[in-house]
Amino acid sequence: MAKTDIGPPDYKKMLPPVIQKNYGKWKYHEILQPGVLKHVAESGEELYSVRAGSPRLLSTDHIREVCDFADKYCDGYLRFTSRHNIEFLLTDKSKVDP
Repeated sequence: MAKTDIGPPDYKKMLPPVIQKNYGKWKYHEILQPGVLKHVAESGEELYSVRAGSPRLLSTDHIREVCDFADKYCDGYLRFTSRHNIEFLLTDKSKVDP
């Protein structure tokens, strides 16, 4: 498909590597504690998503702080949910509850 400047970029190119590799191949999800989900792929790889509440409107300073947390704990991977919350995506379980 030809590349154009119309429309949003392909979201699959911006997913973390563990999600790209296991896209659509998740075996099960488990709630470890409130706000922490463990996703297990058919290959055995694990992904932890840690949800943090946030207001609908954020300042640029707050977004920078959130990005600093993502860089420090989860290799820079995070996502915003449809309800404006933030989910930090981690592959290392030891960083879930530091």
